[in-house]
Amino acid sequence: MDFQLPADTLMLRDMLRRFVEKDARPLEMKYFNTGSLEPEERARLRSAIEQMGLWGATVPEKFGGGGLDTVTACVIEEELGSTFVPIELGEIPPLLFECTGAQVTRYLEPALTGKRRPVLAAREPKALRPGEWKTRATPEGEGYILEGEKSLALMPGPDSFFVVLATAPAGLTAFLVERDQSGLNVTNNRQVLLALRGCQVSQASVLGQPGHALASASEEASRAWIRLGARYVGMVERLRAMAAEHARDWVSLGGPLAVRPAVQRMLAELSVEVESARWLVYHAAWLADQGEPVRMPAAQVRMATGEMVQRSIDRVTMIFGGPGPSPEILPQRMVRAVVPPEALELALEYARGAVAAEVLAVPRER
Repeated sequence: MDFQLPADTLMLRDMLRRFVEKDARPLEMKYFNTGSLEPEERARLRSAIEQMGLWGATVPEKFGGGGLDTVTACVIEEELGSTFVPIELGEIPPLLFECTGAQVTRYLEPALTGKRRPVLAAREPKALRPGEWKTRATPEGEGYILEGEKSLALMPGPDSFFVVLATAPAGLTAFLVERDQSGLNVTNNRQVLLALRGCQVSQASVLGQPGHALASASEEASRAWIRLGARYVGMVERLRAMAAEHARDWVSLGGPLAVRPAVQRMLAELSVEVESARWLVYHAAWLADQGEPVRMPAAQVRMATGEMVQRSIDRVTMIFGGPGPSPEILPQRMVRAVVPPEALELALEYARGAVAAEVLAVPRER
């Protein structure tokens, strides 16, 4: 087995590391305090990604992207995960690959170039599982009436459109809905909510096959889970570094926190866990690049790295919450601003279900 990354991948990693240090991290406190960046700041970050040739690099070539291999994509995601400022690579929800006909020119192509931003509207307030979602798509005339409420991961802009998941007679179905569609309202009061009240859409807005929203683009969704796992590895590596620095510098009761066995134990556990997750991610990425089935490895990555984020937040919070006043920067608050706990728990439910289904489907001899 060869565990060495190619020289050009290592050069890309080092270039991204400098970009994160120079351009992204100086914006972290502003993003953390306001929840947003100025348009020119976002444009500057995107311009840097484009200059490095990384915009749309992870989108498969057959859909007009760069078709970057999964291992290299994970190297990129891990480096970008080491900043709490969200850096976009021009990725799009895998469901959007189901676009056909006029949908391609109206939605898919503008999303690939960054001219339009797709916003996935799947989860709902206080509803983690798809079976609990209450948003309905009722047939009427030549289309559907959408009724329900969705929680969004980000505030949509004027160039955004929604990929709404709703239960139709055929089952869970995806719909393409414009930002200015009548019967649609977006609010932002601690969480971004999309309200659908008598929102009428045409038959042409149906994305993919009715009733198959969760199964659509499953292969690309698995690769997206692996890449997200790599970003979580980068995030937890950053948390570990912040916690170690704080433990060395913070002095109380006559000595630094670093000399305390409990703190040393938590830092050691963080180190081992992030390294274990890293190899789980890159093994799954390697399998994907070999053309092997990756549904199970991707679900394992999603589950392991998501739970790692949860445990790391707890450990780092305990290290930062020692004797004395709390630091100005609270890492756990910064992480939760980027990874909402509700969204993470929903993803973990999906991953646990996928892993359990695979395990139960294959009896093992003892």
